[in-house]
Amino acid sequence: MSIVNIKLSDYDALIFDMDGTVVDNMRAHKKAWRKYIAKHGKKIRKISDKDFRKHISGNKNDKIFAYLLGYKPSLEELAKLADEKEALYRKLYKPEISEVLGLTVLVNQLHDADVKLAIATTSPKKNREFILKSLRLENEFDIIVGEEHVIHGKPNPEIYLNTAKQLGVPVNRCLVFEDSPPGVLSAKEAGMKTVAVLTSHTEDELSKADYFVNDFSEISLVK
Repeated sequence: MSIVNIKLSDYDALIFDMDGTVVDNMRAHKKAWRKYIAKHGKKIRKISDKDFRKHISGNKNDKIFAYLLGYKPSLEELAKLADEKEALYRKLYKPEISEVLGLTVLVNQLHDADVKLAIATTSPKKNREFILKSLRLENEFDIIVGEEHVIHGKPNPEIYLNTAKQLGVPVNRCLVFEDSPPGVLSAKEAGMKTVAVLTSHTEDELSKADYFVNDFSEISLVK
């Protein structure tokens, strides 16, 4: 993979997805879902890798559980189900948590360049805090937009349109880092250039992105 040159004068804000982008944690999420589904037996449908990519990756928990259960759970039931699954994920991932290579270096370079930074993720609040605190990045982003701030999950562009609005930046002046097909499509539908981070999907699967990197060490900032 060659170095991707990002011309800073082309952008006012860089926006990062979280799961699979800031951290390479999709295997931990998948393992947590499998354990959760096994525990709850016949109540929840089993999933294949294809199901995971289509119905879970990049989606909000309300949509995920509606798919797994075959009905839309009440807010109270959803909160209970989601809290259990996410606590299991955090327990599984805590011993191995680490940033995608080059993230902190890139974030520091962007701060020096006075570029606005944001997180835009369907990850629940406790998971976001868990990741950012573990990486010591909890104070490094201008805004964090999460699942509770939007109605629609990715690939709907709502989360990226919302993020740009909060930043006060035109969509065509935003660059997004994403790892999943729904995430890339969400950013592109919002009118933003997108860098695909190839942690859990192939370049072919993320073909709608504008650039491709294996990790952030392959990003070079150009004035």
